[in-house]
Amino acid sequence: MMQIRNNESCRAILFIFGATGDLATKKILPSLQQWYGDETPFAKIWCLGRRPLDEAAFFSLVESKGGFKLSDALKNRIGYHCLDFDDSPAYPALANRLDEGTSTAQRLFFLAVKPEAFLTITTKLHATGLFIKDRSDHRLLFEKPFGDSLETAGEIQSHLMALAAEEQLYRIDHYLGKEMIRNVLAIRFANRIFSESWHSRAIESVEITSIETAGVEERLEYYDQTGAINDMVQSHLLQMLALVAMESPENLGSEPIRLKKINILEHIKLIPGLPPIVGQYQGYHQQGKNSQTETYAEVVLEIDTPQWQGTRFILKTGKMLGEKRTEIRLRYRPNSLCLSCADTMNAAPNQLVIEVYPSEGIRLTFSSKVPGYDFIMEPVTADYCHSCRMMANKPESYIKLLKDALMGDKTLFASFDELQAQWRIADAIKAASRENPLIIYPPGTKTVTAKREMSC
Repeated sequence: MMQIRNNESCRAILFIFGATGDLATKKILPSLQQWYGDETPFAKIWCLGRRPLDEAAFFSLVESKGGFKLSDALKNRIGYHCLDFDDSPAYPALANRLDEGTSTAQRLFFLAVKPEAFLTITTKLHATGLFIKDRSDHRLLFEKPFGDSLETAGEIQSHLMALAAEEQLYRIDHYLGKEMIRNVLAIRFANRIFSESWHSRAIESVEITSIETAGVEERLEYYDQTGAINDMVQSHLLQMLALVAMESPENLGSEPIRLKKINILEHIKLIPGLPPIVGQYQGYHQQGKNSQTETYAEVVLEIDTPQWQGTRFILKTGKMLGEKRTEIRLRYRPNSLCLSCADTMNAAPNQLVIEVYPSEGIRLTFSSKVPGYDFIMEPVTADYCHSCRMMANKPESYIKLLKDALMGDKTLFASFDELQAQWRIADAIKAASRENPLIIYPPGTKTVTAKREMSC
């Protein structure tokens, strides 16, 4: 892994493709704004978009869409360049705008664009000499999704290998940069109370949920081609599942973690007779012009390893629901208390909830006796608020991801082997989802239900 010291990192150049889009204006640039409060990681940030804007107009667009004010320090580092991805002359024009003496600078190319543009952009960067294959400090960052199926992901990867080395490719899943997702391994392996009960004999089900109140809004064109399964299940939810279910790595280096995640992903299967539930919020039908794209997906999976035999893994995601929430919920198997060996009292099942959004923290529900003379049990909760310790200084996930890419640390980036395993699962989920009709649900609903047998 190539290490970059702080005084060297300020010589790096960041190129953001799709700079006028939502991801850049609402996530990447706000993260850079927050980062610039501590240090100046990039000598220059080239923002590349199709719109013919000068820098003042670009700054105004970013502030309007992103809902924040760019600092003068960040503005001084930003250059805007009008570049249509297919416009070959625009790339040499960009190269000509680079400052003298930057030929040896580290370069990060952040492709916040549709996957069909990945190869076009990379090909032209390579042809122009802006990106050089096998140069370790030239790195490509790809925002998900990487393809739209196992087949198309393989095609993109195959063509990229003629232009770049695998070590230069950083496939982003921004959920992996979230504080509590990164905390999962610490919770699991640093606490004996959890590490010794992290198996199917103790845990009945694991429910991973990421739901939101917003609809597709201005992302309609992208979302209608993608849907909830490709947008959320294939990437974010399966990565979270892998961190929850993987075996203990030899150490917390990127390669041992990657191997353990791949191993568990290869053992994930659909449960026969339990096809996914798919739904679409009321009103999307008109937006999407009679589209059958799912905006809600719920799938039940199993893992055929001795550690997880009999535990169900439930993934849920959806738009236009009654709340915005992301969490990992472990439901333990029910227990009973023998009072006199003639009288048995059942206790409520324990639950461990790792909260990712809107708050970040951990809630553990366990049984305790109600105060008084009678032996009456009740569930009580121990609540730890992780985000309360950071308050206004809560770091954006993209800061961590950009820092790691700058340092050459790929721990929080998906390898192609992981991606292949995830697409195999997602493709199976999409095929099985056709067994259930698309449920139309009203915006703001709390649950989307379908009649199906849930017994073991």
